[in-house]
Amino acid sequence: MATQIDLDTATLEEERIKALKSYSILDTPPDGSFDKLTKLAANLLKVPIAIVSLVDTDRIWFKSKYGIDLQQIDKDDGLCASVVFSDDLYLVEDASIDARTLSNPLVAGSFGLRFYAAVPLRTRDGFNLGTFCVIDKAPRTLSEEEEQILRDLRDIVMDQIELRLASRVSMAQHNQILNTTAHDLKNPLTTIPVRADLIKMKKDNPDMVDTLCDQIKIASLNMVRIIDELLQVGSMEAGKIHLLLIKVNVSFLVSNVVSMNQPLAERKNQTLHFSYERDLYVNADEGKLTEIIDNLINNAIKYSPADKHIFIRVKERSGRVLIEVEDQGLGLTLEDKSKLYQRFTRLSAQPTAGENSTGLGLSIVKVLVEAHNGTICAESEGKDRGCKFIVELPGRNG
Repeated sequence: MATQIDLDTATLEEERIKALKSYSILDTPPDGSFDKLTKLAANLLKVPIAIVSLVDTDRIWFKSKYGIDLQQIDKDDGLCASVVFSDDLYLVEDASIDARTLSNPLVAGSFGLRFYAAVPLRTRDGFNLGTFCVIDKAPRTLSEEEEQILRDLRDIVMDQIELRLASRVSMAQHNQILNTTAHDLKNPLTTIPVRADLIKMKKDNPDMVDTLCDQIKIASLNMVRIIDELLQVGSMEAGKIHLLLIKVNVSFLVSNVVSMNQPLAERKNQTLHFSYERDLYVNADEGKLTEIIDNLINNAIKYSPADKHIFIRVKERSGRVLIEVEDQGLGLTLEDKSKLYQRFTRLSAQPTAGENSTGLGLSIVKVLVEAHNGTICAESEGKDRGCKFIVELPGRNG
């Protein structure tokens, strides 16, 4: 029967391999930036061999190597497999007399390995993907300065690996949002011409014409929202958020935004409840503040089932203005909360009536709130338990 330690080790190794695969670096072509670092390590530390290795399930694959022609070796033969379980420097000064390495084929065989020093390639999540190692066929040691050089070069390698992963993830996210946006824009665009033709056919039915016109308006507004969110993200990435700050009556502004969203709520037989203590004022960009509130109310409508109630409140607390949007909708899981404001993120909840969502709205809201020196937080007791967003802004005397 396997012991608990064996099971824990196997689980950790499984997670480590999963992390390694997620970086998509195994079996990739040679990389000049890594090759320069292994050459630099060999020259600085005066060793004939330097390797950036990745420890796979049954092999040790060399992403970069200097002074050796091999591309990979069996996992059981390599010392790097031991380093992935180390926290820091793994040093063998003379492998011919070191109990850890006496039976290793690289030591006992024709290769004649004697000196080995390696530091693990550790991810930000704490997984060791492989090693940055230096090898000599003669016994030797490293000074403290040389040990630090090896660690520094390892850090540069990991920075490059992390940057490449971030670049791939970012590209995948952008491709995903482009595909999603194209799909979300295509749906309303397809319905508009159809409804326009129906209006021509139903000229003698004013009620039907009014209904079709409302549907065209809603489809058009959905497209405008999607395009606005994409443009807003582009502006944020370019650092072009410019606020035109004026004295704004928040109570009045929120009331207007509630009225704007009333038709959307009525389509789902939802009831919007607006309350405020008194006229409260802030210094804000009126358009950007409207966008913040509109996004939160629109989300509450979108992610709440039909016949539910949505509560919008404006309050004052300790000289600050609070804007609350509370729904009886699908709620937030713990995982949702951890990635709530990330761009291009889709949460566990789905719109309840087939509405569109780019996954950008809340990330934009957070940036705009913070640009006003405010904060935003979300409260939810869990899935299907509703959600409350609270925006807090510095108040201003009326």
